[in-house]
Amino acid sequence: MTTLELTERTHDLLLADGTLYAARQTGLYRLGEADEAQNLYQRWRPGEGLATLAVAVDASRDLLLAGIHGGVARSTDGGRNWEAIAFRAPPPLVTCLTIAPGVDAAILAGTFEDGVFRSTDGGKTWRANNHGLFDHSVNCLALSQGFAGDGIVYAGASSGIYRSENGGKLWRDLQMPADEEVVLSLATSPDGAAIYAGTESHGLLHSADGGESWTQLLETDSAVNAIALAEDGTLVAQVDDAARRSRDSGGAWSEIAADCVDCLLLDERGRQLILALSDGSLRRETL
Repeated sequence: MTTLELTERTHDLLLADGTLYAARQTGLYRLGEADEAQNLYQRWRPGEGLATLAVAVDASRDLLLAGIHGGVARSTDGGRNWEAIAFRAPPPLVTCLTIAPGVDAAILAGTFEDGVFRSTDGGKTWRANNHGLFDHSVNCLALSQGFAGDGIVYAGASSGIYRSENGGKLWRDLQMPADEEVVLSLATSPDGAAIYAGTESHGLLHSADGGESWTQLLETDSAVNAIALAEDGTLVAQVDDAARRSRDSGGAWSEIAADCVDCLLLDERGRQLILALSDGSLRRETL
């Protein structure tokens, strides 16, 4: 186990091309090989904190996007220089970001009260795409692993899950086991056969048919705030501020961390779990 000291709470973690990014209350941080934390906004806004809730990276284009109040912060040189890209008024709060694979593919941003925004020019301009999205409080987004071919994306909202089959242009709501299910986290399986949904009070749900039917993998009335899924079937769920692991695709669960977890992710090989803790540190656990 390794413990990495940072300075304050983490809202989102992303590992891209071996580099770890942390979206935090004071900015977007990049951790180097020695795990030193660098605030990428320091040159852009020296001495000024800028709350960042989400991060997305396209390393092939040196493109960095960060979810901030009013829109996104955008860098096209790996984080050296930045510009603020405003969405339409009133300024929304961007809660989640995802970049589809492929050159000039769609970038999607979920917002707290204004639905989903979509960009097809590398994040320079954005347009709201909410047709069929009746709930505009979007907490999370997840692409199908076969997105390049099927265009499927899921949006977790305050009243359930929405599915798009054309890259986020048109949405339809999916039937959930309970009405008005608050969905806080989503993950899709590497083989594209399953989707996992973490809810506010109905545990961790699983669908093997694209969200048409569901089973409960983890029964709890606590919030499932994050999900990590490894290729070998190992599942990790953040339940409130604790982390639990299942080695058999959700059959049995054990506790990894009892409390103080802000968010989590698996590394690119699915062998190491990274936990962002509420004291401002990062902890690494080998699965």
